[in-house]
Amino acid sequence: MPFNPLDDLDDHDVVEILPRHLAGPGIHELSDVWPFPFHQDWTLAHSEDGLTIAIRPGMRLLAGHIPSEAHPRGGEWLVAAHKDPFRPATWTATLDASTPVELVRDLYAEVLALCEADRRGERDLLRPDDVRPQDVYLPLLTSGWQHTVKTDGVQYFRRPDGYGVLQHTYVHKNLAAPVWSAWGGPPDYPLWKATFSSAVPASLVAGFASSLASPVPLARAVWNIPADTRLHITLPAPADAAAHQGAPVQSRASMPSSPTLSSAHSSVAGVPGTEPAPSAPPAPPLGRRR
Repeated sequence: MPFNPLDDLDDHDVVEILPRHLAGPGIHELSDVWPFPFHQDWTLAHSEDGLTIAIRPGMRLLAGHIPSEAHPRGGEWLVAAHKDPFRPATWTATLDASTPVELVRDLYAEVLALCEADRRGERDLLRPDDVRPQDVYLPLLTSGWQHTVKTDGVQYFRRPDGYGVLQHTYVHKNLAAPVWSAWGGPPDYPLWKATFSSAVPASLVAGFASSLASPVPLARAVWNIPADTRLHITLPAPADAAAHQGAPVQSRASMPSSPTLSSAHSSVAGVPGTEPAPSAPPAPPLGRRR
């Protein structure tokens, strides 16, 4: 029988998990995810159906959280850059709401760093940057992910067990199709997926891939870990986990906090996403008002 590292644990126990992309989404509020300075000049907008949008001054960039009961994975996180906010986006990045929220948070940290560089005139967030594709996938290769190339212009970076994939379309024939995609979970029905359209600055994908490959484990209550990934996770020894505590998860940007969004969740030892198992129905979708 395959070994399940959680067999002898109680649902209320909190554990440190690797790999990060199999930890499950976690329980978080927007204040845990979005680093945007709403106390300065960013705008936060809500709709009655749960949609929440963060708007950069000038409306050149929007970030959104779109919960949806009709979506197979609970909704989406969104980033969209616009030359004209009333016309289609120049580029977009979308992540399923079921994506581990730490990966989402690290992507938004890169987004904020890009916006700040654009504000200072150092970069143009509407244009590709000078980050090379190999800078995106190198952290995965050094972490033991395997590389395969197909003759149709697509290359894949996979964990040996197939439960994590980064796809890169290096010959881009269809401008409507994403250049980069990533997913985690069983190959036939991934638990989450992320896509990055053409013209997305590669620094954003590199930040996401670095978070994906990071050796820093994620804390989860046992009840909050997806059943489909439990045979494919490891629980680092305390000494191994302690060695990574305090190490930066993002390799390319730091993340300030957003003091104006209140969090409705308590945490175990100050670690978000480690709430006790619920005795009632599961917690409502991420970001919903209570």
